[in-house]
Amino acid sequence: MSYSRVNFLLIVVLSISISIHIAQTPISSEEVDKFFRHYFKVHIINGFKSNEKPFIIHCYSHDDDLGEHTLWMKDEFKFKFGVHMIIPPTYFWCDMQWGTKKKRIDVFTMDTEAAVCSDTGNCFWLVKETGFYLSKDQNQWVKMYYWPFDV
Repeated sequence: MSYSRVNFLLIVVLSISISIHIAQTPISSEEVDKFFRHYFKVHIINGFKSNEKPFIIHCYSHDDDLGEHTLWMKDEFKFKFGVHMIIPPTYFWCDMQWGTKKKRIDVFTMDTEAAVCSDTGNCFWLVKETGFYLSKDQNQWVKMYYWPFDV
């Protein structure tokens, strides 16, 4: 047998052995989802203390225009999507307006939100007078953005 044929057979045998071992290793679908999650849901929640000024959002991706939405106190706008496994990476942003204040924020990127939200598959954004907060479970919130200063 030639050297290259022996190497090929060795690779095949090792591949089969590894495949059998992996197939016999119990793993829950929850564990698989944490590492290979294909779907996420973004929630944007109006956390303002009053309805004095409307909170207006307009969200987009490279492929989609999700439309303009007016959220009143405690209203929520949510959308679910599958992530791109190839280029371009999945990316959603929203233009947000509250009275005279306007801000464009990234609500889902593969670098930040996918990493934060992969455990639950949910990215919660709470928008308040003080800024924009991100959570994966609505228990722990991290301030990610501020509203711009009034001009």
